[in-house]
Amino acid sequence: MKSLTTINVLLVIGLVGFAMFLYGREQQTRMAEREIRHIRAEIAREEESMRLLRIEWAMLNSPMRLERLVMRHLDLRPVDPARIRAVGDVLADVPRQKPESPAAGVRSLDELIARIQKGEAAR
Repeated sequence: MKSLTTINVLLVIGLVGFAMFLYGREQQTRMAEREIRHIRAEIAREEESMRLLRIEWAMLNSPMRLERLVMRHLDLRPVDPARIRAVGDVLADVPRQKPESPAAGVRSLDELIARIQKGEAAR
């Protein structure tokens, strides 16, 4: 009879422990569900914000609006056909310059490498 009472006490203690464990898990689950609802609400707010920004971007880039702004603020005139030139003609007008060496006073690539290695060795 005593062993039956001991087993019953151990089972009740185990049952109480298991109930506490389940209650803890339930609370964790509820907190996780609250966090999920919070994140979903935040996502919905961000999506709404993005939707409004897309609408505003479309409005700001409206061709009619841009044309009005150009007419109001820029003094644009049609290009004189005489000013249009071929690329070769434009490049012919650019003065030729001798390309500068990457490091002044360096005669060869080996000398440049040696200078760099000396600089690293000095550090």
